[in-house]
Amino acid sequence: MNWRELNEELAEGKIAPVYLFYGTEGYLLERALEKLKEKLVAPGAEAFDCCELDGRETTAAAVVLEAATPPALAAWRLVVVKEPGAEILQGEELHAYLADPFPSTCLVLVAGGDVDKRLKGIKLIERAGRVVEFAPLKTRELEKWLQQEAAAAGYSLLPAAAQILAQAAGGELRPARNELFKVMTYMGRPGAITPDAVLKLLPAAAAQATVFQLVDALGNRNAPQAVALLRRLLDRGEQPLGVLSMLARQLRLIYQYHLAADQREFAAKSGLRPFVVQKIAVQAGNFSLEGTGRALNELLKADVAIKSGRGTAGSVLERAIWAIIKGEP
Repeated sequence: MNWRELNEELAEGKIAPVYLFYGTEGYLLERALEKLKEKLVAPGAEAFDCCELDGRETTAAAVVLEAATPPALAAWRLVVVKEPGAEILQGEELHAYLADPFPSTCLVLVAGGDVDKRLKGIKLIERAGRVVEFAPLKTRELEKWLQQEAAAAGYSLLPAAAQILAQAAGGELRPARNELFKVMTYMGRPGAITPDAVLKLLPAAAAQATVFQLVDALGNRNAPQAVALLRRLLDRGEQPLGVLSMLARQLRLIYQYHLAADQREFAAKSGLRPFVVQKIAVQAGNFSLEGTGRALNELLKADVAIKSGRGTAGSVLERAIWAIIKGEP
């Protein structure tokens, strides 16, 4: 089960007696815990009907003891165990409990990262309740999620603006959400959030978005557009060496993508979010391995020229762009 399916069940009032939450999208996982708490624990009853345990400092027996305690002030008792290790998941006490979970307890085991679904404990959780994955959102998923968040607050986030926010956050949901709320707070009242509004309020987003566009222009061998984008960055006050560094980083990722066996291997080795991996995959289609190497060499020569004072930084970078586009991409 994924987090969307979990949300649908919770909206319908369906509560499982036991959950295992896992995955690297921490923000969505935290939201799911909050929703469960809102549904199950009455305000003011947290001290009686909500218990949180550190799985690294407790035992399977202690978890079962808390789970088998009846609620005091409501129909449910919520027990959350964070970072349960193998000692808990494979503990005989927990296995016995999972065979017949306490009907008025919702037990939530929260594991960071991935889990081994071959473990007996996890198979028993699947049988008794729900195993829910919180995976990083893909490109379109993150943009859609941001639009839904904006809509819930009464704003209309235009697709191009959502794309800029997602790009600037590197595909990370929490930073993207934080940037969205900055824009909404600045606007003050509901309305349409345009790309210009995002770029105006978030300089870092503007720079990152422009660098992505610049790399696209290089790959498409569109010299006028590439030079115009470079000048836009410099006019905004971006330091030439900073621009060069961002370009070099993007091209290095494209180079590494070509060296990987496939997209999955690149994602595993780079540790990048799916959003960024997908963007690199698209841009790699415009550059050969050899062309990417030559482009990086041109940027290295530009770096040396700028630091040694051989011409103005802007003109040096423009010559590098022309040299990259002139060569075989």
